[in-house]
Amino acid sequence: MAIAAMVLWLLTAAAGLTLLNTGGAARRAAARSARLAARERARTGPVVLPVGPDGKPVRPPSARVTAPPGERPLLEFSHPALALAGSACWLMYVLTGYPVMAWTSLAILAVTIGLGLAWVARTRRAAARPAGTSWAFRPRLIALHGASVAVAVALSLLTALVAARA
Repeated sequence: MAIAAMVLWLLTAAAGLTLLNTGGAARRAAARSARLAARERARTGPVVLPVGPDGKPVRPPSARVTAPPGERPLLEFSHPALALAGSACWLMYVLTGYPVMAWTSLAILAVTIGLGLAWVARTRRAAARPAGTSWAFRPRLIALHGASVAVAVALSLLTALVAARA
């Protein structure tokens, strides 16, 4: 059962990588068109630098680094990274048979599922805004990824429960 769960986790990862690839492509295309529109706007008007009372150019305020609207870098990094860590723990369980690794894997993957659901919710909210450059996930791929996660978690939980009783 543990090996079957591992195969399901690999299928889930493949569906997740497909989601990242297709969602990122749509995001890059939207960002590219936004950059081209900004360049076109910049070409149409002259650049006027503000001048202070002493005749010298005014320094712009110091820039604060923030993520553009619709982007959540920590969330976008954490979901795949924790999924990889949880899968690695499950692989260690498969190789060693140590039940604590199965439960550790399930705990990590529970947090990963929560982050994935938050990512989908934020993406849907960002997609509702006009002219956004957010991720564009296909609903069928999200459903496939979610269904494979549900089956893999159920099988993993069943496997961990059996391992804990043995």
